[in-house]
Amino acid sequence: MAFTDEQNEMIRKDLIREAWRCGVTIGMRKTSVEQLTNSVGISKGSFYKFFDSKELLFFAVLEDIHTECFAAAQKSLQKNAAFLPADRAAAAILAACRWLSETKALVFIENDANFLLHRLPEEVKTAHYHDDKIHIRTLLEAGGLQPKGGMALAAATVRGLILTVSHQEQIGELYPQVLETLVYGACKELFE
Repeated sequence: MAFTDEQNEMIRKDLIREAWRCGVTIGMRKTSVEQLTNSVGISKGSFYKFFDSKELLFFAVLEDIHTECFAAAQKSLQKNAAFLPADRAAAAILAACRWLSETKALVFIENDANFLLHRLPEEVKTAHYHDDKIHIRTLLEAGGLQPKGGMALAAATVRGLILTVSHQEQIGELYPQVLETLVYGACKELFE
């Protein structure tokens, strides 16, 4: 069956949305192509008109997660341009953490991202994948934030702070205050 350009775009978006939902609920490895196609109402054969493999579909999800998470941080940096550097950085990190918490995207990243990256062709990773360090460095530079201890330390610290999102249950009801304390303390050390 041939789809119109509009249908193609809608089906592609629906596949990504369904893969994202499955990625954060049951995981990529337990998700089948048939399950995805049934959810969006296309045949299994039609799937391969949109993605060459299930892995490439989930890679599109991973790319969307990176794009949207860093967009939340970028928006915060722009909105808070008048803040002191440490407060701007803290607000951006907290915006990214809130986005990750609300979307549950970190569940997919922690459970499936490394497995996924090992299954992708090298040329796909080389052409399209940039790890968090590069994204964080780009974000800080674009925001005019120059960390005292250097970009490598700042990027590693931001990654560490973001990873606390996956430990909300263990930290308990004080998680929001704990996160703010950690983020503001780290940013004061890095950016003042």
